[in-house]
Amino acid sequence: MEELIGRYFGGYKLERKIGNGGMAQIYQAFDEKLSRPVAIKLIPLQADINIDAPEVVLARFRQEAQAIGQLRHPNILTIYDYGEAEAWAYLVMEYVPGGSLAERLKPNQPFDYRQALEIVIAVADALAFAHEQGVIHRDVKPANILLAEEDWPLLADFGLAKLQRSIMFNLTTPGQVMGTIAYAAPEQIQGSKIDGRVDIYALGVVLYQLLSGKLPFYGESAFDLMMARMTERPIPLLEANPGVPIIFEAVINRALAQKPEQRYASMAELVDELSKIREALFAAELPQGEARPGRDESLMVNQHQEQVGQGGVRLKVTATGQEILIPDQAELVIGRAHKEIKPDVDLEPYGGSQAGVSRRHSHLFRQGDDWFVEDLGSTNGTFVNGVRLVPQQIIKLKDGDIIRCGQIELKFGLESEITQEVMVK
Repeated sequence: MEELIGRYFGGYKLERKIGNGGMAQIYQAFDEKLSRPVAIKLIPLQADINIDAPEVVLARFRQEAQAIGQLRHPNILTIYDYGEAEAWAYLVMEYVPGGSLAERLKPNQPFDYRQALEIVIAVADALAFAHEQGVIHRDVKPANILLAEEDWPLLADFGLAKLQRSIMFNLTTPGQVMGTIAYAAPEQIQGSKIDGRVDIYALGVVLYQLLSGKLPFYGESAFDLMMARMTERPIPLLEANPGVPIIFEAVINRALAQKPEQRYASMAELVDELSKIREALFAAELPQGEARPGRDESLMVNQHQEQVGQGGVRLKVTATGQEILIPDQAELVIGRAHKEIKPDVDLEPYGGSQAGVSRRHSHLFRQGDDWFVEDLGSTNGTFVNGVRLVPQQIIKLKDGDIIRCGQIELKFGLESEITQEVMVK
Protein backbone atom coordinates (compact mmCIF):
# COMPACT_ATOMS: atom_id res chain seq x y z
CA MET A 1 0.00 0.00 0.00
CA GLU A 2 1.46 3.36 -0.97
CA GLU A 3 2.55 5.85 1.67
CA LEU A 4 -0.11 8.54 2.10
CA ILE A 5 1.16 10.57 5.07
CA GLY A 6 1.47 14.19 4.00
CA ARG A 7 -0.86 13.79 1.01
CA TYR A 8 -3.83 16.11 0.51
CA PHE A 9 -7.35 14.96 -0.27
CA GLY A 10 -9.86 17.74 -0.89
CA GLY A 11 -7.93 20.24 1.24
CA TYR A 12 -7.31 17.78 4.10
CA LYS A 13 -3.71 16.86 4.92
CA LEU A 14 -3.12 13.32 6.17
CA GLU A 15 -1.02 13.37 9.35
CA ARG A 16 -1.00 9.85 10.78
CA LYS A 17 -2.66 6.50 10.33
CA ILE A 18 -5.06 5.59 13.12
CA GLY A 19 -6.79 2.43 11.90
CA ASN A 20 -7.70 -0.15 9.28
CA GLY A 21 -11.01 -1.70 8.33
CA GLY A 22 -11.22 -4.23 5.50
CA MET A 23 -10.06 -2.37 2.40
CA ALA A 24 -10.29 0.98 4.19
CA GLN A 25 -7.53 2.95 5.83
CA ILE A 26 -8.32 5.58 8.45
CA TYR A 27 -6.14 8.64 9.04
CA GLN A 28 -6.09 11.62 11.30
CA ALA A 29 -5.91 14.66 9.06
CA PHE A 30 -6.01 18.42 9.36
CA ASP A 31 -8.69 20.63 7.89
CA GLU A 32 -6.74 23.73 6.88
CA LYS A 33 -9.87 25.69 6.03
CA LEU A 34 -11.37 25.43 9.52
CA SER A 35 -8.15 24.68 11.46
CA ARG A 36 -9.41 21.50 13.06
CA PRO A 37 -8.46 17.82 13.16
CA VAL A 38 -10.65 15.40 11.21
CA ALA A 39 -10.68 11.69 10.49
CA ILE A 40 -10.53 10.49 6.89
CA LYS A 41 -11.52 7.02 5.76
CA LEU A 42 -9.94 6.03 2.43
CA ILE A 43 -10.53 3.12 0.08
CA PRO A 44 -8.78 2.49 -3.26
CA LEU A 45 -10.92 2.86 -6.34
CA GLN A 46 -9.07 -0.12 -7.81
CA ALA A 47 -7.71 -3.10 -5.94
CA ASP A 48 -6.13 -6.49 -6.68
CA ILE A 49 -7.75 -8.41 -3.82
CA ASN A 50 -10.54 -10.94 -4.25
CA ILE A 51 -12.58 -10.32 -1.09
CA ASP A 52 -15.10 -8.18 -2.96
CA ALA A 53 -15.22 -6.66 -6.39
CA PRO A 54 -13.88 -3.07 -6.19
CA GLU A 55 -17.12 -1.67 -7.59
CA VAL A 56 -19.09 -3.38 -4.80
CA VAL A 57 -16.75 -2.02 -2.12
CA LEU A 58 -16.97 1.47 -3.61
CA ALA A 59 -20.77 1.27 -3.82
CA ARG A 60 -20.89 0.23 -0.17
CA PHE A 61 -18.58 3.13 0.73
CA ARG A 62 -20.82 5.59 -1.08
CA GLN A 63 -23.76 4.05 0.76
CA GLU A 64 -21.99 4.72 4.06
CA ALA A 65 -21.60 8.40 3.12
CA GLN A 66 -25.27 8.55 2.16
CA ALA A 67 -26.39 6.76 5.34
CA ILE A 68 -24.47 8.95 7.79
CA GLY A 69 -25.04 12.10 5.74
CA GLN A 70 -28.79 11.98 6.34
CA LEU A 71 -28.45 11.38 10.09
CA ARG A 72 -28.10 14.24 12.59
CA HIS A 73 -27.98 12.99 16.16
CA PRO A 74 -25.73 13.84 19.16
CA ASN A 75 -24.69 10.18 19.43
CA ILE A 76 -23.91 9.55 15.74
CA LEU A 77 -20.50 10.44 14.33
CA THR A 78 -20.75 13.53 12.11
CA ILE A 79 -19.73 13.30 8.47
CA TYR A 80 -18.23 16.45 6.95
CA ASP A 81 -17.38 15.61 3.36
CA TYR A 82 -17.09 12.92 0.69
CA GLY A 83 -15.01 12.81 -2.45
CA GLU A 84 -13.21 10.67 -5.04
CA ALA A 85 -9.79 11.69 -6.27
CA GLU A 86 -6.42 10.25 -7.29
CA ALA A 87 -7.64 6.65 -7.38
CA TRP A 88 -9.09 6.98 -3.87
CA ALA A 89 -12.54 7.56 -2.41
CA TYR A 90 -12.55 9.38 0.90
CA LEU A 91 -14.99 10.11 3.69
CA VAL A 92 -14.23 13.03 6.03
CA MET A 93 -15.58 12.62 9.55
CA GLU A 94 -15.46 14.09 13.01
CA TYR A 95 -12.21 13.17 14.79
CA VAL A 96 -12.73 11.50 18.17
CA PRO A 97 -9.49 11.36 20.19
CA GLY A 98 -11.02 9.19 22.93
CA GLY A 99 -10.84 6.02 20.84
CA SER A 100 -13.42 3.24 20.72
CA LEU A 101 -15.31 1.29 23.34
CA ALA A 102 -13.45 -1.83 22.19
CA GLU A 103 -10.20 -0.30 23.44
CA ARG A 104 -11.70 0.01 26.94
CA LEU A 105 -12.89 -3.59 27.15
CA LYS A 106 -10.77 -6.07 29.07
CA PRO A 107 -11.54 -9.80 29.41
CA ASN A 108 -13.45 -10.69 32.58
CA GLN A 109 -13.50 -7.06 33.73
CA PRO A 110 -17.08 -5.76 33.54
CA PHE A 111 -17.95 -2.08 33.46
CA ASP A 112 -19.81 -0.50 36.34
CA TYR A 113 -23.45 -1.11 35.42
CA ARG A 114 -24.22 2.62 35.69
CA GLN A 115 -21.64 3.46 33.05
CA ALA A 116 -22.80 0.53 30.91
CA LEU A 117 -26.37 1.84 31.02
CA GLU A 118 -25.35 5.37 30.06
CA ILE A 119 -23.37 4.14 27.06
CA VAL A 120 -25.95 1.65 25.80
CA ILE A 121 -28.96 3.94 26.27
CA ALA A 122 -27.24 6.69 24.26
CA VAL A 123 -26.30 4.27 21.45
CA ALA A 124 -29.80 2.77 21.49
CA ASP A 125 -31.29 6.24 21.17
CA ALA A 126 -29.02 6.90 18.16
CA LEU A 127 -30.09 3.62 16.56
CA ALA A 128 -33.76 4.34 17.23
CA PHE A 129 -33.30 7.63 15.38
CA ALA A 130 -31.50 5.89 12.49
CA HIS A 131 -34.28 3.32 12.24
CA GLU A 132 -36.85 6.11 12.05
CA GLN A 133 -34.93 7.41 9.03
CA GLY A 134 -34.97 3.96 7.41
CA VAL A 135 -31.34 3.08 8.18
CA ILE A 136 -30.31 -0.23 9.78
CA HIS A 137 -26.69 -0.27 10.96
CA ARG A 138 -26.03 -4.07 10.76
CA ASP A 139 -22.60 -3.89 12.39
CA VAL A 140 -23.11 -2.60 15.95
CA LYS A 141 -20.10 -3.58 18.07
CA PRO A 142 -17.70 -1.91 20.55
CA ALA A 143 -15.21 -1.06 17.80
CA ASN A 144 -17.89 1.06 16.10
CA ILE A 145 -18.77 2.97 19.27
CA LEU A 146 -16.39 5.90 19.74
CA LEU A 147 -16.09 7.82 23.00
CA ALA A 148 -15.98 11.60 22.65
CA GLU A 149 -16.09 11.64 26.45
CA GLU A 150 -16.46 8.88 29.04
CA ASP A 151 -20.24 9.29 28.97
CA TRP A 152 -20.66 10.51 25.38
CA PRO A 153 -20.58 7.63 22.87
CA LEU A 154 -20.77 8.17 19.12
CA LEU A 155 -22.01 5.45 16.79
CA ALA A 156 -19.75 5.13 13.76
CA ASP A 157 -19.05 3.02 10.68
CA PHE A 158 -22.27 2.66 8.73
CA GLY A 159 -20.38 0.82 5.99
CA LEU A 160 -22.77 -2.13 6.17
CA ALA A 161 -25.88 -0.02 6.66
CA LYS A 162 -29.03 -1.08 4.86
CA LEU A 163 -31.15 1.77 3.55
CA GLN A 164 -34.66 0.40 3.82
CA ARG A 165 -36.15 2.95 1.44
CA SER A 166 -33.22 3.03 -0.95
CA ILE A 167 -33.56 1.91 -4.57
CA MET A 168 -29.90 0.90 -4.65
CA PHE A 169 -29.14 -2.67 -5.65
CA ASN A 170 -28.48 -5.21 -2.92
CA LEU A 171 -24.81 -5.02 -1.94
CA THR A 172 -24.91 -8.32 -0.06
CA THR A 173 -23.90 -11.41 -2.00
CA PRO A 174 -26.35 -14.30 -1.41
CA GLY A 175 -25.06 -16.41 1.48
CA GLN A 176 -22.61 -13.70 2.63
CA VAL A 177 -22.72 -12.80 6.33
CA MET A 178 -22.69 -9.06 6.85
CA GLY A 179 -21.47 -7.81 10.21
CA THR A 180 -19.11 -9.22 12.83
CA ILE A 181 -19.90 -12.81 13.84
CA ALA A 182 -19.72 -12.22 17.60
CA TYR A 183 -22.51 -9.61 17.36
CA ALA A 184 -24.50 -10.86 14.36
CA ALA A 185 -28.10 -11.94 14.86
CA PRO A 186 -29.10 -15.48 13.79
CA GLU A 187 -31.07 -14.16 10.81
CA GLN A 188 -27.97 -12.30 9.59
CA ILE A 189 -25.92 -15.49 9.76
CA GLN A 190 -28.62 -17.43 7.91
CA GLY A 191 -28.89 -14.76 5.22
CA SER A 192 -32.59 -14.24 5.97
CA LYS A 193 -34.55 -11.04 5.58
CA ILE A 194 -33.55 -8.52 8.26
CA ASP A 195 -34.91 -5.41 9.92
CA GLY A 196 -33.95 -3.15 12.84
CA ARG A 197 -34.11 -6.06 15.27
CA VAL A 198 -30.63 -7.18 14.14
CA ASP A 199 -29.33 -3.98 15.75
CA ILE A 200 -31.29 -4.79 18.92
CA TYR A 201 -29.58 -8.18 19.05
CA ALA A 202 -26.11 -6.72 18.49
CA LEU A 203 -26.61 -4.02 21.11
CA GLY A 204 -27.81 -6.72 23.50
CA VAL A 205 -24.48 -8.49 23.01
CA VAL A 206 -22.65 -5.22 23.70
CA LEU A 207 -24.63 -4.67 26.91
CA TYR A 208 -23.96 -8.27 28.01
CA GLN A 209 -20.25 -7.77 27.35
CA LEU A 210 -20.12 -4.52 29.31
CA LEU A 211 -21.95 -6.05 32.27
CA SER A 212 -19.96 -9.30 32.40
CA GLY A 213 -16.64 -8.80 30.64
CA LYS A 214 -17.54 -11.81 28.47
CA LEU A 215 -19.47 -12.68 25.32
CA PRO A 216 -22.83 -14.45 25.75
CA PHE A 217 -21.78 -17.44 23.62
CA TYR A 218 -18.72 -19.67 23.67
CA GLY A 219 -16.91 -21.05 20.66
CA GLU A 220 -13.37 -22.13 19.90
CA SER A 221 -13.75 -21.03 16.30
CA ALA A 222 -15.81 -18.56 14.32
CA PHE A 223 -17.93 -21.46 13.08
CA ASP A 224 -18.58 -22.69 16.64
CA LEU A 225 -19.52 -19.17 17.70
CA MET A 226 -21.84 -18.84 14.72
CA MET A 227 -23.58 -22.13 15.39
CA ALA A 228 -23.94 -21.48 19.12
CA ARG A 229 -26.17 -18.45 18.64
CA MET A 230 -28.48 -20.42 16.35
CA THR A 231 -28.79 -23.53 18.54
CA GLU A 232 -28.09 -22.51 22.14
CA ARG A 233 -29.31 -20.02 24.70
CA PRO A 234 -26.83 -17.37 25.86
CA ILE A 235 -24.78 -18.10 28.98
CA PRO A 236 -26.97 -16.73 31.82
CA LEU A 237 -25.88 -13.20 32.70
CA LEU A 238 -25.83 -13.92 36.44
CA GLU A 239 -23.61 -16.91 35.80
CA ALA A 240 -21.18 -14.73 33.85
CA ASN A 241 -21.27 -12.05 36.56
CA PRO A 242 -23.10 -12.91 39.82
CA GLY A 243 -22.67 -9.33 41.00
CA VAL A 244 -24.77 -7.66 38.31
CA PRO A 245 -28.27 -6.47 39.32
CA ILE A 246 -30.80 -9.18 38.49
CA ILE A 247 -33.04 -6.65 36.74
CA PHE A 248 -30.74 -6.86 33.68
CA GLU A 249 -31.35 -10.56 33.12
CA ALA A 250 -34.78 -10.20 31.53
CA VAL A 251 -33.74 -7.41 29.17
CA ILE A 252 -30.68 -9.37 28.03
CA ASN A 253 -32.70 -12.53 27.41
CA ARG A 254 -35.27 -10.65 25.36
CA ALA A 255 -32.71 -8.68 23.32
CA LEU A 256 -30.82 -11.91 22.53
CA ALA A 257 -33.83 -14.03 21.62
CA GLN A 258 -33.08 -16.24 18.62
CA LYS A 259 -36.29 -15.30 16.83
CA PRO A 260 -36.70 -11.63 15.90
CA GLU A 261 -40.38 -11.60 16.90
CA GLN A 262 -39.39 -12.53 20.46
CA ARG A 263 -37.15 -9.48 20.84
CA TYR A 264 -38.21 -5.91 21.49
CA ALA A 265 -40.49 -4.72 18.73
CA SER A 266 -38.38 -1.62 18.15
CA MET A 267 -35.22 0.07 19.33
CA ALA A 268 -37.37 2.81 20.84
CA GLU A 269 -39.01 0.18 23.05
CA LEU A 270 -35.56 -0.97 24.21
CA VAL A 271 -34.59 2.63 25.01
CA ASP A 272 -37.71 2.99 27.13
CA GLU A 273 -37.03 -0.29 28.97
CA LEU A 274 -33.41 0.61 29.73
CA SER A 275 -34.40 4.10 30.88
CA LYS A 276 -36.86 2.57 33.35
CA ILE A 277 -34.16 0.22 34.64
CA ARG A 278 -31.78 3.14 35.11
CA GLU A 279 -34.39 5.14 36.98
CA ALA A 280 -35.27 2.19 39.24
CA LEU A 281 -31.65 1.33 40.03
CA PHE A 282 -30.46 4.87 40.63
CA ALA A 283 -33.49 5.76 42.76
CA ALA A 284 -32.86 2.71 44.94
CA GLU A 285 -29.25 3.83 45.51
CA LEU A 286 -30.01 7.33 46.83
CA PRO A 287 -28.65 7.60 50.40
CA GLN A 288 -31.40 7.52 53.00
CA GLY A 289 -30.09 10.67 54.64
CA GLU A 290 -30.23 12.64 51.39
CA ALA A 291 -33.92 12.48 50.61
CA ARG A 292 -35.45 14.96 48.23
CA PRO A 293 -36.44 18.21 49.97
CA GLY A 294 -40.12 17.91 50.84
CA ARG A 295 -42.65 19.45 48.47
CA ASP A 296 -45.92 19.80 50.33
CA GLU A 297 -49.29 20.08 48.68
CA SER A 298 -49.60 23.81 49.22
CA LEU A 299 -46.40 24.35 47.24
CA MET A 300 -47.63 22.14 44.40
CA VAL A 301 -51.08 23.77 44.29
CA ASN A 302 -49.81 27.32 44.42
CA GLN A 303 -46.73 26.95 42.25
CA HIS A 304 -48.25 29.00 39.42
CA GLN A 305 -49.06 31.85 41.80
CA GLU A 306 -45.41 32.62 42.62
CA GLN A 307 -44.55 36.18 41.68
CA VAL A 308 -41.46 37.50 39.95
CA GLY A 309 -39.29 39.13 42.56
CA GLN A 310 -40.14 36.48 45.16
CA GLY A 311 -37.14 34.23 44.51
CA GLY A 312 -37.53 33.57 40.75
CA VAL A 313 -34.62 32.56 38.53
CA ARG A 314 -32.98 33.53 35.29
CA LEU A 315 -31.34 31.22 32.75
CA LYS A 316 -28.89 32.37 30.09
CA VAL A 317 -27.48 30.31 27.20
CA THR A 318 -23.74 30.69 27.75
CA ALA A 319 -22.78 30.11 24.10
CA THR A 320 -24.87 33.04 22.82
CA GLY A 321 -25.67 35.11 25.90
CA GLN A 322 -29.40 34.79 25.18
CA GLU A 323 -31.77 35.16 28.11
CA ILE A 324 -34.51 32.53 28.26
CA LEU A 325 -37.88 33.85 29.29
CA ILE A 326 -39.30 31.41 31.82
CA PRO A 327 -42.65 31.14 33.65
CA ASP A 328 -43.04 32.56 37.15
CA GLN A 329 -43.26 29.17 38.80
CA ALA A 330 -41.69 27.38 41.73
CA GLU A 331 -41.17 24.24 39.61
CA LEU A 332 -39.79 24.11 36.08
CA VAL A 333 -39.18 21.23 33.70
CA ILE A 334 -36.32 21.83 31.26
CA GLY A 335 -36.42 19.92 27.98
CA ARG A 336 -37.48 20.29 24.37
CA ALA A 337 -40.92 20.51 22.83
CA HIS A 338 -42.27 17.51 20.94
CA LYS A 339 -45.64 17.66 19.20
CA GLU A 340 -48.20 18.82 21.78
CA ILE A 341 -45.87 18.34 24.77
CA LYS A 342 -43.95 21.43 25.77
CA PRO A 343 -41.72 21.78 28.86
CA ASP A 344 -41.67 24.93 30.99
CA VAL A 345 -38.20 25.77 29.66
CA ASP A 346 -38.03 24.75 26.01
CA LEU A 347 -34.48 24.39 24.66
CA GLU A 348 -35.60 23.37 21.16
CA PRO A 349 -35.23 26.95 19.80
CA TYR A 350 -31.62 26.87 21.01
CA GLY A 351 -30.72 23.67 19.16
CA GLY A 352 -32.09 21.18 21.69
CA SER A 353 -32.52 18.22 19.31
CA GLN A 354 -29.02 18.50 17.86
CA ALA A 355 -27.54 19.08 21.32
CA GLY A 356 -28.96 15.90 22.82
CA VAL A 357 -31.61 17.47 25.05
CA SER A 358 -34.31 15.03 26.13
CA ARG A 359 -38.00 15.94 26.06
CA ARG A 360 -38.07 15.93 29.87
CA HIS A 361 -34.43 16.54 30.70
CA SER A 362 -34.07 18.33 34.05
CA HIS A 363 -36.20 19.65 36.89
CA LEU A 364 -35.70 22.99 38.67
CA PHE A 365 -37.69 23.62 41.83
CA ARG A 366 -37.71 25.96 44.81
CA GLN A 367 -37.88 24.98 48.47
CA GLY A 368 -38.05 27.97 50.79
CA ASP A 369 -35.46 30.46 49.58
CA ASP A 370 -33.32 27.86 47.81
CA TRP A 371 -33.41 26.39 44.30
CA PHE A 372 -32.53 22.82 43.42
CA VAL A 373 -31.97 20.84 40.22
CA GLU A 374 -32.28 17.14 39.41
CA ASP A 375 -31.91 15.05 36.28
CA LEU A 376 -35.07 13.32 35.01
CA GLY A 377 -33.32 10.28 33.55
CA SER A 378 -32.20 12.13 30.41
CA THR A 379 -30.24 10.31 27.73
CA ASN A 380 -27.21 12.61 27.69
CA GLY A 381 -27.24 13.77 31.29
CA THR A 382 -27.51 16.90 33.39
CA PHE A 383 -24.30 18.47 34.67
CA VAL A 384 -23.73 21.17 37.29
CA ASN A 385 -20.36 22.90 36.97
CA GLY A 386 -19.07 19.95 34.95
CA VAL A 387 -20.22 17.22 37.36
CA ARG A 388 -22.82 14.79 36.08
CA LEU A 389 -25.87 14.21 38.26
CA VAL A 390 -27.20 10.76 39.01
CA PRO A 391 -30.87 10.71 37.94
CA GLN A 392 -33.10 11.87 40.83
CA GLN A 393 -30.05 13.26 42.69
CA ILE A 394 -30.85 16.67 44.20
CA ILE A 395 -28.30 19.49 43.95
CA LYS A 396 -28.71 22.90 45.56
CA LEU A 397 -27.92 25.73 43.16
CA LYS A 398 -26.15 29.00 43.78
CA ASP A 399 -25.99 32.10 41.66
CA GLY A 400 -23.64 31.68 38.71
CA ASP A 401 -23.75 27.87 38.55
CA ILE A 402 -23.54 26.34 35.06
CA ILE A 403 -26.19 23.75 34.25
CA ARG A 404 -25.51 21.65 31.16
CA CYS A 405 -28.39 19.77 29.53
CA GLY A 406 -26.93 17.51 26.86
CA GLN A 407 -24.57 19.94 25.16
CA ILE A 408 -26.40 23.19 26.01
CA GLU A 409 -24.95 25.17 28.91
CA LEU A 410 -27.19 27.46 30.93
CA LYS A 411 -26.01 30.01 33.49
CA PHE A 412 -28.23 29.97 36.55
CA GLY A 413 -28.99 33.29 38.26
CA LEU A 414 -31.37 34.59 40.89
CA GLU A 415 -34.21 36.78 39.71
CA SER A 416 -33.15 39.63 41.93
CA GLU A 417 -30.26 40.26 39.55
CA ILE A 418 -32.41 40.55 36.44
CA THR A 419 -32.15 44.01 34.99
CA GLN A 420 -35.18 46.21 34.50
CA GLU A 421 -34.61 45.96 30.75
CA VAL A 422 -34.86 42.17 30.79
CA MET A 423 -37.98 42.30 32.98
CA VAL A 424 -39.68 44.65 30.53
CA LYS A 425 -38.94 42.23 27.71
